[in-house]
Amino acid sequence: MSTYAVFDPDFTWDQLDKKTLARFGRELMLCNQVHDRAIMPLIAARWGAQAMTATALDEWMGASPNYNRRNRILHGISGDGVDVIMKGFQLDIGAPHMWLNFHYDIQSHDRGLFWLTSCGAYNGVREMTGGDANAETQICVHMEDPTFDATVMAVNPGARCIPIYRPPHGGDIPAAGPCRWEVRIDQDIGTVEVNQFTELVGRSRAARFEFTLPAPAGDGLANYSGPFKRDFRLEDLDSSILAVQLKEFALDVHLLQRACYLSIQQNYGDDVIGELIAEHCAAMAPVYQARLRRLFSIEGSDMSAVLRLLQLDHHFVPDYVKTGAQLIDARRGRFWIDDCGAIADGELTGVLTGLWQGRVLGLEQIVQAINPRAYVTAVPAFDGHRFCYDIVIDPDSTPVPPSPLVAIVESGGLANLDLSEHIYHYDER
Repeated sequence: MSTYAVFDPDFTWDQLDKKTLARFGRELMLCNQVHDRAIMPLIAARWGAQAMTATALDEWMGASPNYNRRNRILHGISGDGVDVIMKGFQLDIGAPHMWLNFHYDIQSHDRGLFWLTSCGAYNGVREMTGGDANAETQICVHMEDPTFDATVMAVNPGARCIPIYRPPHGGDIPAAGPCRWEVRIDQDIGTVEVNQFTELVGRSRAARFEFTLPAPAGDGLANYSGPFKRDFRLEDLDSSILAVQLKEFALDVHLLQRACYLSIQQNYGDDVIGELIAEHCAAMAPVYQARLRRLFSIEGSDMSAVLRLLQLDHHFVPDYVKTGAQLIDARRGRFWIDDCGAIADGELTGVLTGLWQGRVLGLEQIVQAINPRAYVTAVPAFDGHRFCYDIVIDPDSTPVPPSPLVAIVESGGLANLDLSEHIYHYDER
């Protein structure tokens, strides 16, 4: 299945063919960038650049060690060497394939190199700020240093990432790419205090949720427990584990949002969460939905399109968030969430906040990004479904205007990035 032309209430991600799964996987990895590009300007506008940096550190240090551990468990990856660390980068939503072009050189158990020949995140900052050195330092030094270390320390407490060169560059980006790093393991290197949100996120049901792994299909690697492949692509995996990896990617974004909103909640209180979620969804949903439309050839903005895109939305992680949908007619539909891990988690941070309390918060903004004349109303349970929402398209209503942040989110080439194939242009620089 490579297109999704007609709404199917029983559709699951597992039905997709391998080629589509791999491309969809890269889209899900990119969703972390869409999420961050939407939320971080909102934080900066309210509380300043330093608050944005501090929240980003809590977010990534809270989430990445947890999803790195989950990926290692999924693939049966053992060991504590640089090869395991590099596999973690290859499966990390913080390094979306083709948006960030990572390259690797493993020299021993305790030492390796990685470098980026291009970095969409860095390019976006340069574009938005006109190459401002302070902005480049903010993202490429203040944010990268501790978050890289937190990620590699999840594999080996003695591991660190040491910059060889990196932004700010001032003028032209070096021909070899924007940055180059050494990964070194040294058990005498000393300890680093663990971020409090790493533990908080790790205690959640989301971080501990287990997906069911089906029998291998026989069309690729059953897992990534074997030798390190520096040119690893999602297409290398068996389609059965690839389908589960996609669910992991969606859950990873969920963990990122959880850490992010926990940090906001702790530092700025509960009162701002609802407004932030609405603005956050309004900024990011049009961008990732436009990309999903192209991938799955979903046209139009009637209720069939709305429900199909909700079935593909990374916020509703398959299995962890148990959802269903009913198409009533071209203007009316119903969406519901049954008892699931997300509800049991008591999710009070992130886009799902309040849905099972009758509040629609981000859901309406997600729907309005598909059709600006659509509205969501919580309704009583029916047919055993616990948390239900009616979605209605009112052709006589005034369209909801798009968020001004959409232009920022889709800048730097993100809106039109071609993820149809993961292409390596390997060099030895």
